[in-house]
Amino acid sequence: MFASLNRNLLKSIMLFDGVFSVATAFGLFAFSGPIGTLVGPHATPAIVNGFAAFFVLWGAFHLAVGRQERPSPAAVRVGIAGDALWILGSIAVLLLARDGLTLTGIGLIAVAAVAVADILLLKQIGLGRQQRAALA
Repeated sequence: MFASLNRNLLKSIMLFDGVFSVATAFGLFAFSGPIGTLVGPHATPAIVNGFAAFFVLWGAFHLAVGRQERPSPAAVRVGIAGDALWILGSIAVLLLARDGLTLTGIGLIAVAAVAVADILLLKQIGLGRQQRAALA
């Protein structure tokens, strides 16, 4: 199993990101009120639902790219850029809006940013492998 994941790292990570994003969207839609309360007073159900809608689109994009035999390098770069923007946005929220967050909210945002950074790195590694394989 790990050999297959390693051989198709880019495809696997794109599919994983897609499935995880869609699952996250459904969780956010289903529990927008309680999640908003955990995060902080500014995380209204409408804002949480907005993030959920974004995750549906983000997940669909990743699933479409991950289903390709060889994921499009341009599309993967869009995914990497989106991940980088998410990380930067998370850092900005943690630095500039921490007064509107609960301790749990700060923790959730920080953990999510680290997870996104890990996914970004795996996408970069997978893209590099795919490009090297194409040259070989």
